[in-house]
Amino acid sequence: MLIQGIKIRNFKTYLSLDLDLKVDDDRPIILIGGANGGGKTTLFEAISGALYGLKIENKEHFMELLNQGAINEVKPEISLQITFVGKVLGQQQKYILKRIYVLNSQGRPLESVSLSMNGNMYVYGTMTAPKDRVVAEQAVNKIIKANLPEELSQYFLFDAMQSSELLKKNVFQQTIRDNFENVLGFKKYLQLKRAAEKLQQEWAEQRLEAEKEAKEYNSLCSQKEQFVNDLNNCLAEQDRLYKYMSSVEDEYQRAKEGAQQAVNVSKRIQDIDGKIQAIIGEAANYAENLKAFVNDIEINVFIPKLASNLSQEINNVLRVKEQLQKQSTGTYPIEALRDVTAKIIDYLKELSLCSQAVDEENVVSHIVALQNATNDKDPYDYLNDAEVNALRELPRKGGSNQFVSIDRKRQDMEIQLSNLDNLKTEKHNLEQIQVGGNNLLISNYEEAKRTIEKLKTQEDNLKNEIQRLEKRIHQYDVQIQQEPDVKFDTLVKLRPFFDKVADNLLRKKKAQIETEMQTQLNRLLVSYKGHIGRVELSDSMEHFNIKLYHSSGNEISLNQLNAASKQIFIQVLLKVLRNLGDYNPPVMIDTVMGVLDNESRDALMEEYFPQLAEQTILLCTTSEIRTDIDYVKLEPFISKTYTLHRNVEKQKTTIDKGYFGIPLNQ
Repeated sequence: MLIQGIKIRNFKTYLSLDLDLKVDDDRPIILIGGANGGGKTTLFEAISGALYGLKIENKEHFMELLNQGAINEVKPEISLQITFVGKVLGQQQKYILKRIYVLNSQGRPLESVSLSMNGNMYVYGTMTAPKDRVVAEQAVNKIIKANLPEELSQYFLFDAMQSSELLKKNVFQQTIRDNFENVLGFKKYLQLKRAAEKLQQEWAEQRLEAEKEAKEYNSLCSQKEQFVNDLNNCLAEQDRLYKYMSSVEDEYQRAKEGAQQAVNVSKRIQDIDGKIQAIIGEAANYAENLKAFVNDIEINVFIPKLASNLSQEINNVLRVKEQLQKQSTGTYPIEALRDVTAKIIDYLKELSLCSQAVDEENVVSHIVALQNATNDKDPYDYLNDAEVNALRELPRKGGSNQFVSIDRKRQDMEIQLSNLDNLKTEKHNLEQIQVGGNNLLISNYEEAKRTIEKLKTQEDNLKNEIQRLEKRIHQYDVQIQQEPDVKFDTLVKLRPFFDKVADNLLRKKKAQIETEMQTQLNRLLVSYKGHIGRVELSDSMEHFNIKLYHSSGNEISLNQLNAASKQIFIQVLLKVLRNLGDYNPPVMIDTVMGVLDNESRDALMEEYFPQLAEQTILLCTTSEIRTDIDYVKLEPFISKTYTLHRNVEKQKTTIDKGYFGIPLNQ
């Protein structure tokens, strides 16, 4: 089966979409990218809905599925059309399957279905006459079942993120058994076995002549049937409880730590409370610093700003003053000049070297005039020494501008305050746990555990009762067999025959499955790459299981694999089952990388996706198939690439060719 195209009208995020999904033989991959919430999962649901129908319950459900942008704009109608090709009885056929959903005048959802097979039309709907609808619906369902039965679709159209959940304890065995029974075709033989057993009982009842014996035989068969139903209900309840216990097991183990856990919670609460108080304290300190800054804004801002703006002029004044001071270093005070001049003139007069009429004051005045003539004029002589010292200190007044540090502190406080609500919520949640949430969890978990023990006892009792009844029923069968009856003898033989057929089919494919899984796991299971010694399957479908063994001989516990390894294991199993099964469906994977690490991602890119199926549709984000690394590895195997775009305002998803702006290189 190959999907050639999908058309969507008014379904969820899609107002209108016509998508070509044809692939080339040597390029089996279609890559569809989109951001989270962009419509990838909706496309996934649309393909499944087109094949198997939308189970629309009521008007409210219909309105939830209807594209909100279509309301009051176009006819309120959901339309899904899928085109696919597949082989029926060895002949390739093309099918166009269309489903339309509307509301009638009473607000009830109506469905109409049409399927075209090479020109032959099958049409039916909610309003079709029952007789005609049964005929057409059976024909359509038969065609779909021949290509990909709905019960198998979950194994080929799946979310990789959820695949590792299949390996959870007590879930894996039943899930994989169902998988094998369906995909490999064993289930029909088990159903035939049960049908043969039922016919055998009915025929035996008819052959019993004595009314009492007939009633007793019928009663025994009814009791057995009731016990079988009770057993199935018992197993289903155990499965439900196992799943519940598995889902809360981690929380239960943490809760069981008891006092230590309580201490850890208490310490965590104290740590969070300390962070909250620290943030509140820092906020108060910031407010005080801001207030002080504003109160002294002249010193903190204006004076430093003024000093910065006048720094050049102040430096010029100080430079001139310093130069003049240096120049005036050789100048003498007036009194010193008078004293020295008087002594020199007296000495010269004694030696008769100068006239007695020389005036001392004239000489002093002459020297002062000479001193003044050799020094520059001070342009700032109006400034006294105190004022000059004030100018020298001005640039240092007020220190550095604190606005920058306060603004940086404001930014830090905004970040811390934005996290304050989260811290308070976390503290509140921890306080609730401390109050008694752990006790409730422990109580529920242990009650489930006790219930499972009771159910196991009930299961053993029911099996014993069934076995006891089968012996009694067999006595009647032996009695009946004493009289020749070809039909009854055949029915008696059919039950073990179909059991044997199912087990023989399993054994026939067992070696292939084990070998193929070992090869694939050694290539893809990074944590044990090259060291899977063998894969071992059970011989019987009744107690079916799969075990892995290391090359050293020890068993590898599937429950102990990490999430990435579990995902790889399940995807390898699905690939092997697909290759060896009775169907050849396309594979469509949402959230393709799930929880994989880089090495596991590389293994999938190179070893898994290119050879997975004749058609593989991958739905992903750029964090899963990275444009600069992963896309390059996949491109040689890609037939088409698309990118989904979500228009939030118009509430619809559109699609472009190419992968996030990268055109496909073919």
